[in-house]
Amino acid sequence: MLDLVHQLNAEGGCGPNGQPSASVLAGIGRLIGADVTSYTKVDHRTNKLVGAAVEPAEQNISGSDEFQAVFAQHPGLAGYRSGQLKLGESVAMTDLAELRQLRRLPLYVDFYQSRGTLDQLLCMATLDQRHGTTLALNRSSRGFSERDRAVLDLLTPHLVQASARAVRMAELTTAVHHLSRQADRLDLALDALPGLTRTERAVVEHVAGGLTDRETARVLAVSPRTVQKHLENIYRKLGVSNRTSLAALLDKERF
Repeated sequence: MLDLVHQLNAEGGCGPNGQPSASVLAGIGRLIGADVTSYTKVDHRTNKLVGAAVEPAEQNISGSDEFQAVFAQHPGLAGYRSGQLKLGESVAMTDLAELRQLRRLPLYVDFYQSRGTLDQLLCMATLDQRHGTTLALNRSSRGFSERDRAVLDLLTPHLVQASARAVRMAELTTAVHHLSRQADRLDLALDALPGLTRTERAVVEHVAGGLTDRETARVLAVSPRTVQKHLENIYRKLGVSNRTSLAALLDKERF
């Protein structure tokens, strides 16, 4: 488990969307003894499966229209509503429904039993107002030991932490790239400042002073429409799109 926790926290342990990597899922499966391990995201308002990472990948049937059509029959959804499936606490599919009930479900008969899955251990990892993510481990025999459940309960918080960190790092990386692009655009805009005419620079000075188009027009003895036309030319020359962008530029370089 310690090796797996280390792998989770290493680079690539979870993707930018928070899903654990294939090697992490495979490691969880080996640790507990599962044939298929998946990390799913479910819309608990609509009972729709909206995302799944599965190992082995060839066992991923989440994209099947037929599977999606019967997914609402999954006992985990009813278990969530009844309080049997709780955040961070493992529960087996056969804890949530008796075998005779499962055998009446096309989901179980056509998509689990037919593929050799007779039971599934579930642990809800995260939950918000709309979605829940769950670790699910499929096994070709019924029942999971207390050891299996304890291991999954101990491991799940580490997965949640690693997943949240991966998502946050992806957001920060995106923000840095965005700021870098903004800085590049500002540098290009500064290079274009000498290209402004005397009147355009005067308009910029008044805008920087907080004057409206009408007030600027009064000071320059022109019409508000003329001021707007000057601003359009200024935006084009400086590579900005509006007053907010222009203000950001002026904060960097005062006229």
